[in-house]
Amino acid sequence: MELMGSMSVVEELREHYVAVVGSEPEYHDMRTRSGESVGVFEWPKGTSRMGVHLYASAGATRHGPGARQHAVELFVGVKSGSEAVKEAFANMVLSVLKSNTVPQHGVLVAGNWKVIKGRKFTGWVLTERPDDLIPELQLTNGRHVVFLDALPVFPEEAEYRHGNRSDELFGIWEETGVRSWDLDRDLPAGIERRSILRWPSWALRNERP
Repeated sequence: MELMGSMSVVEELREHYVAVVGSEPEYHDMRTRSGESVGVFEWPKGTSRMGVHLYASAGATRHGPGARQHAVELFVGVKSGSEAVKEAFANMVLSVLKSNTVPQHGVLVAGNWKVIKGRKFTGWVLTERPDDLIPELQLTNGRHVVFLDALPVFPEEAEYRHGNRSDELFGIWEETGVRSWDLDRDLPAGIERRSILRWPSWALRNERP
């Protein structure tokens, strides 16, 4: 992270998180699966006014001189935190950082493996919360930061997202009462029913003119 006088971007982010979340976080310099490191703030459940176990990034996209005018940080709230969730979140943050892009609402960060050890989720969908849970931050270097909620998704949900707008997936979640913060949640029945109606990718590739 670049330094700006006596305050780093990490410190600016920490102060912003504290003002919004209502308490000081634990800070972790996380070593990811690939051996690289990324900063993660953590608020165990009950230590803030959020009502969940909260993780937030400290460097999901570039903030330095060569960065774009906009930057993005990520966060996730879960019913129960663990080392596995923290590691999975850090790996996802690093994946976004290494892509050198600035993700927007609805972006899917997917893999072909289970992203959280012991869980069936194989990706994350990033979303702007309608309640503006963590508002934008104006950095002293002139850039502003947008905060996106990272929600773990099942492979079926990731497949559905690939063929549809992300807001349609969120609509199904709302209709079925999905609690995205509960990592023990089940796959919504609506995803199973609707995905069956879609042509599989191999059929589209082999469709005759």
